[in-house]
Amino acid sequence: MMTNLHAPTVDAVVDQWCQLMRALHAWRPGQPRPWFDSHVTLPQLKAVGLLAARPSGVSGRELASLLAVGPSAVTPLVDRLVEHGWARREEDRADRRITRLFITQEGQALLERMVAGQRELIASALHQLDADELATVERAFALVREGVRRATATPTEPQTSGTACADTARSGAADAVITERISQA
Repeated sequence: MMTNLHAPTVDAVVDQWCQLMRALHAWRPGQPRPWFDSHVTLPQLKAVGLLAARPSGVSGRELASLLAVGPSAVTPLVDRLVEHGWARREEDRADRRITRLFITQEGQALLERMVAGQRELIASALHQLDADELATVERAFALVREGVRRATATPTEPQTSGTACADTARSGAADAVITERISQA
């Protein structure tokens, strides 16, 4: 088997992704940005994204673990989510001592507003490509989806590389939603 001496590394590809995200954020100054027009905090958005990815709901303890915070820190966060109408509490059917948290239609709409602006930006950039280039991008996205499918099917694989960027660090909620949507595809 012949190996490509110039094959990109995972870190190099992640760096390219980070550059793309920075370019998208810098492009079209003055365009409405749902992130800035909303009164949602990043921890709230992460929690709503995690709820969206789990249709069976999560307990407060599970949410605290997923967010890497203590149970006492998640209580006021959940209170705000419920006050805003982005989440609802329900008694666990199997164990009435446990309260499960679910995303609401308003919470789902919040996530969709956050994604809508990015969709328009990406569509504008893709309109600049010819048919062959667009086919290459489509194939690349299919490969990334396959990578996500494999990563979620085999949790023993390393989940991160040594490269990080601010754009990917902010995307925890979106990651949860994207993973859930990919599994539904």
